Amino acid sequence: MERSLVERVAAIKTKSVEGVFYRHAAVKREAFAGGIGGRWGRAFPVIYLGRPQDSITVEAYRHLVEEVGIRPESVRPRTFYTVEVAVARVLDLTVKDHLAAVGLTSAQLSSAVDDYDACQDVAAAAHQLEFHGILAPAATGLGQTLAIFRERVRPEEMPAVIAQTTWHTLPADPRVLRVAPSTRSSSTST
Repeated sequence: MERSLVERVAAIKTKSVEGVFYRHAAVKREAFAGGIGGRWGRAFPVIYLGRPQDSITVEAYRHLVEEVGIRPESVRPRTFYTVEVAVARVLDLTVKDHLAAVGLTSAQLSSAVDDYDACQDVAAAAHQLEFHGILAPAATGLGQTLAIFRERVRPEEMPAVIAQTTWHTLPADPRVLRVAPSTRSSSTST
């Protein structure tokens, strides 16, 4: 008899996640209110963090430029947060065996914006089991995403802002190869 998704998620030992993560949000938006309907939360608020910084920048391009179809210079200012976290009871999907156990593929982790059903099913099971979040490879392929279940974490597990700046325009897209000027001399010998 095949085990249910909830049973498969429950069989994975949770871990604690600590360290520095990043996020961007609209200016004047509460930094950690959490969003509903994203990759890791169909019906409950999730706080999305990531690392390294380039991962967050690419996510901004995926959601604000590519999905919406506007030019990068037209994106309204964003607040970029550097935060410290210490969250317990996290489902670690950066471990390939864990990913396989819950039935997710790498393609599902990096699916198009709004093609989230498989990831949302796993998140719903983890949320039901009162896990505090999910650590997974970032959809961008750059680093990790930490999805914190806003309703499940204790106040002391909320991200603590250690720095914040304003992106008046989006930073350069890290996926675009930029050619640095050559430092070699162009002299020829005869």
